Amino acid sequence: MADRSGLSLGSLKRFENTGKISLDSLLRLMHLLGRLNEFDNLMLPTENIDNVKKLLTK
Repeated sequence: MADRSGLSLGSLKRFENTGKISLDSLLRLMHLLGRLNEFDNLMLPTENIDNVKKLLTK
């Protein structure tokens, strides 16, 4: 998996043992596993910008 994703074996082991991983490495692993699309909704706004402005001006 390390070779196929382009990660070092140490990085992969650290992720397995600690859960710590860089965003770049996580995206590489997700791509390798065919699950990159699970990030599609991660950065979508949850609020309309006008609603946010109203909250900030109160």
